[in-house]
Amino acid sequence: MAGFKPKWPVEIRFKGVTVIRFNLNGHWVEESKIDPNWTVLRYLRTKSDHMAAKEGCAGGDCGACSILIGERGAQNQIYFKAVNACIALLGSLDGQYVVTVEGLRDGEQLHPVQQAMVDHHGSQCGFCTPGIISSLAALYHNRHINGEQGAPSEHDIHVALSGNLCRCTGYRPIIEAAKHMHSYPAPIASAPVMNAGVGIYEPTDSSRTAAHYTLSPSLEHEGRKLFVPDSEDQLKQLLTTHPQARLWAGGTDLGLEITQQFKQFDTLISLHKVQALTAITEDETSLRFGAMVTYSNAEQHLTTHFPSFAQLVERIGSRQVRNLGTLGGNIANASPIGDTPPVFFALNARIEIGSDAGHREVAIEDFVKGYKQTDLKPGEYLRSIVVPKLTPNQMLNVYKVSKRKEDDISAVLMATRIEHHDGVIKDVRIACGGMAATPLRAKHTEATLIGQSFTLSSFEQAAKRIKDDYQPIDDVRATAEYRLMVAANLVIKTGLACLDEQNQSGGK
Repeated sequence: MAGFKPKWPVEIRFKGVTVIRFNLNGHWVEESKIDPNWTVLRYLRTKSDHMAAKEGCAGGDCGACSILIGERGAQNQIYFKAVNACIALLGSLDGQYVVTVEGLRDGEQLHPVQQAMVDHHGSQCGFCTPGIISSLAALYHNRHINGEQGAPSEHDIHVALSGNLCRCTGYRPIIEAAKHMHSYPAPIASAPVMNAGVGIYEPTDSSRTAAHYTLSPSLEHEGRKLFVPDSEDQLKQLLTTHPQARLWAGGTDLGLEITQQFKQFDTLISLHKVQALTAITEDETSLRFGAMVTYSNAEQHLTTHFPSFAQLVERIGSRQVRNLGTLGGNIANASPIGDTPPVFFALNARIEIGSDAGHREVAIEDFVKGYKQTDLKPGEYLRSIVVPKLTPNQMLNVYKVSKRKEDDISAVLMATRIEHHDGVIKDVRIACGGMAATPLRAKHTEATLIGQSFTLSSFEQAAKRIKDDYQPIDDVRATAEYRLMVAANLVIKTGLACLDEQNQSGGK
């Protein structure tokens, strides 16, 4: 990389073909004939000869493939997020800024994270090291942009590294490197990582209109096509023409169909450039999350309005997964073990569905029709999730039980919204994941609680009805007997938590 000088967008010329364009380590790249089903990792290792990122699990679990994706913030600063290149779709890079470990240094000048890893002996076999460095580099640069001084907290370091597995060092040297990385001189201005966000591509061929670009495939290979619409209007037109296309949001689950089931999709539509789907808005009574809002971007709003929900989100995958995965994708996937749907069931959320014919809303319980089945019709897409805010008399409690606390699939997930007035339970919504073919309300248990005194004994009696609401299966995560026992205990735990919250608030 010595003497590397980035080529900025003014030097790129439209070549007369539809392409995707992204900035890789400070250099704008165009691709057009790549298979739309290629992941970012496959492209890096087989086409662009960036070999640092490794394939460890091909499932977004080990972090060996982690790279940096840059996003422009409110002050036009570039914020970096670490993502798993093994499950990220190459087409989702269109217009993005990408930095691999090779782009962190300039010549012989190492990035502070790299130098800290060397000095603190954070690498042994080295297989996982590039992914670890990427995760720490994201933490380093985002703290710098936010004006944070000194070493990051242990909590911040652990969160940043939660998706990176290392079998050599025992982690202590890596943590030490993270604590000291800010004590090194900042990256020099000519380093590719410092230039990653310089310039925005502007096409120089006036004959190429936005509609022609986005309604033509951005990647096409052997009959397979990828489209990257810029707006909802373009998305609607594409779905009218290609109603059976697979929509790609974060891809943290859909990507596994490519990398582990070896599926090939004939027509893909990547939603990452449809800005309307990334919006978060609120009024006095509700929050509206666009379908493309990632877990990471939702965290602040959830912490403010639904702290128990925010604590759950911290346990969904790793930071890399939460940087890619979307709320809308988790719902549209209609998995019985998706973590967010039971919470939205408990909160009585509504789903806004879009199409060329207009918009419509349905209750989330009506949206999920069966195992991996939703109310979406050909040509429709999930537009947003409308979530009622809690009233002063409502409480939300969410519990996830899994074999590992971090980065694991739920054996049982329970979300409960309790409303009480004057010592009486007026309304209850309890929903569980992992207990049936879909997320499911516990209506017998709810009915047992409604109208009862707001006391622990009411919850203990209601817990006995769980067996009337669910008939779970035995699988690798838990037996049916265990799931029923856990769910009953979680009803009681919910009662304890609600009563404790009431006591802390002075009985109001």
